[in-house]
Amino acid sequence: MRAWLLALGMIAGAALAVVNILRVPPAPPGVGRVVVWVDDRPISQESYDRALAAVAGDRKDGSLRDEDRERVLDRLIDQELLIGRAIELGLHERDPQLRNQLATAMIDFLVRQAEDDARDATDAELRAFYDQEQFRFERNPQYRVVVEGAALPVPSGFLLEKEIAQRLGPTAAQGVSELDVGETMALGEGEGAGTVTLVERRSGGAAPFDEAREAVNAAFLRAQGEAAVRSFLERARSGSDVRVEGTQ
Repeated sequence: MRAWLLALGMIAGAALAVVNILRVPPAPPGVGRVVVWVDDRPISQESYDRALAAVAGDRKDGSLRDEDRERVLDRLIDQELLIGRAIELGLHERDPQLRNQLATAMIDFLVRQAEDDARDATDAELRAFYDQEQFRFERNPQYRVVVEGAALPVPSGFLLEKEIAQRLGPTAAQGVSELDVGETMALGEGEGAGTVTLVERRSGGAAPFDEAREAVNAAFLRAQGEAAVRSFLERARSGSDVRVEGTQ
């Protein structure tokens, strides 16, 4: 069976194990239908289906063989048994790499749970977040220009200053940013000379909520995940005996 299957079980088991190790209030189970229990640790239908899909994906025809279902379930059970014994032996305390994997798994677990809970946020919640965090949705000024005389192709739509710089050069881009709408400036010298006129400018600042809604939603989910990790660590610290003996 593929090495990824072992890693999958380790990460899933690690996330649950850390909750027990740190003795913080448990999150709602949220594991869905359970296929099998291993020493009170569940293997969910979702994990089982994901493992089966990965095995099928390795086959050219994308099919499963008759023996695959039992074999995959056996491997998932084996993983849980190995993880349980590793925790009993304290490997999570002695192995730096495993400790990092456990911490990362716990963070991912908290973030995913928080994001799942926040996916049904109302427009009112998103608007409140937008009003409070408008700096996240700042956009750079954009310019619509017309170039005459110079053989330099410039799109007719709005362009950022850096896009103008790519086509006309940084000096011209800086000049355009300082023009008033309707003003024209010289462009180039000699046979390649021409002019560039600023036709329209879109000021910078926060994009309107309706325009930025997708970005607002994504930022809202990220913020909920970050807040969940901070909240967890605050609860864990207050509920744990942390004694600093001093550093050298």
